[in-house]
Amino acid sequence: MLDSIMDAVKGQVVSAISEKTGLDMGQAEQTLPIAKESITEGIMGAVSGGNVDGILGMLSSAVGGSDTSDSAAGGGLLQNMVYKGIAGNFISNVTSKLGLSEGVAGTLSSVALPMIMNKIGGATQAAGDTDGIDAGSMMDALGLDAGSLLGNLTAGAEGGAADLLGQAANMLGKGEDKAGGLLGKIGGMFK
Repeated sequence: MLDSIMDAVKGQVVSAISEKTGLDMGQAEQTLPIAKESITEGIMGAVSGGNVDGILGMLSSAVGGSDTSDSAAGGGLLQNMVYKGIAGNFISNVTSKLGLSEGVAGTLSSVALPMIMNKIGGATQAAGDTDGIDAGSMMDALGLDAGSLLGNLTAGAEGGAADLLGQAANMLGKGEDKAGGLLGKIGGMFK
């Protein structure tokens, strides 16, 4: 699903990057796979670390367009720790893989990532039953399932397993069928 989201926003992001940084369209387009990689690593890292709330706060902030203090959304997009990790990884990868300066990479990050996060947040809202962003709608929008989330838990992440167990129970209460497999797999961990 992230592929389709990236495809949907590609033209807009490439144009904005080219306009704001002076990169030609070809160079601007080269940054998109790096952005996708950084976003994927950041989200999966947050999931495996049990920080689903951080991801949800990031997406809520991105859709709200807030980059200022907003306690309900984790302090706004630019203050969100998951977003900061994604942006830092993106900047590092752009400088090392494309040979661009940190200044240009920082501008790329500030232009491309909020646009992409807004699109992901919008897809997450559309995937849910309400206009809110929750774990179930995020999983649907990103094409994740409970099994893939469980696969990202480390062997010692008992707190993460408990968090996912609680989310799975919450999803079952909402009639989400993806949670059933998760509950079974988590139950097997404690045998």
